[in-house]
Amino acid sequence: MDALWIVLFFAVMAGLWWVSYKIEPHYASKDGKRFLCTAQEIVEGQPAGRARETRVMVLDDGVLHCSQKRGLRRNGSLWALVGKSPSPPQRLQVYVAQELLDGHALPNQLAIRVPAKSKVIPVLEQILADREVRRERAIRGTAESAEQPDPD
Repeated sequence: MDALWIVLFFAVMAGLWWVSYKIEPHYASKDGKRFLCTAQEIVEGQPAGRARETRVMVLDDGVLHCSQKRGLRRNGSLWALVGKSPSPPQRLQVYVAQELLDGHALPNQLAIRVPAKSKVIPVLEQILADREVRRERAIRGTAESAEQPDPD
């Protein structure tokens, strides 16, 4: 009978450990500019490691400051939101960000997973909409400057 209780104890502990890895941590501030989520780095188009708990702060210029815990340290870096997954998992939204270093984009990307009913969604959607508007203005500005004849 004691062996049964020992096996049951370890089975319950293994189940709790499995559930702890399946839970999606999420917290969002009232304004939606600071949040806790899971994110996974993508290097050269392939996922690098597992999804990690990530703290994200949206800066005034729309850049994301993300810090992930690795071991006992937190590593912070800047990321620019570049897109959204067209077919995310059920009850989740997945946003893709590209790493920035001194204002220049690096090839590394970050897949940020947030619940579909989060306060963060409107903030991230606004960043993507603003980015699209700036891109269209840049394209229009280039086309207009190319069409103007030389004064000679």
